[in-house]
Amino acid sequence: MTSATGASAEQDQRWYLDRFAGIMSENRWHEVFDPSRAKFADSGLLGVGLGWERQIGKSRFHFGVQGQAVVHFGRQDHFEFNVPVILRYVPRNPVPRWLKSASFGLGLSYATKVPQVEVDRTGESQRTFAYWLTELEFDTALPDSSLFVRLHHRSDAFGAFEADSGSTAVSFGWRTER
Repeated sequence: MTSATGASAEQDQRWYLDRFAGIMSENRWHEVFDPSRAKFADSGLLGVGLGWERQIGKSRFHFGVQGQAVVHFGRQDHFEFNVPVILRYVPRNPVPRWLKSASFGLGLSYATKVPQVEVDRTGESQRTFAYWLTELEFDTALPDSSLFVRLHHRSDAFGAFEADSGSTAVSFGWRTER
């Protein structure tokens, strides 16, 4: 199927592969932006994600989903699996010009063990929590390749889950389109 411009519907969607690394914070998510309050845990993460997204009509917004597999190390030694639904905004004239997109995702997270950083912060946690991400994606000189910075967050979603806890990681990654 082609649009009025002759572009195929396939050009309005993309598959991508993310590789990312991050460091866990002992703060609430918004406190990581304040250097005087930010306190990082002796715990990190490495992850991969496979994502798909499609442009919403002719708008600057894209809707998609991503599956993530994450391994934790340091104070934590478990795996985490996340499946967020993602809304991405792609600016027409970005400032700075190398900004490619900004996005927010929301879904579920499952940890193979109760995360120790969350227990250390609040005294409790659980394996299944809400998951959200917020991300800025940046163009690179390489075709079909970009870099991103992301807040990677698990939480009780304001009491939707039994344990009152959560965790945030600041992560950086590399994305390639397929």
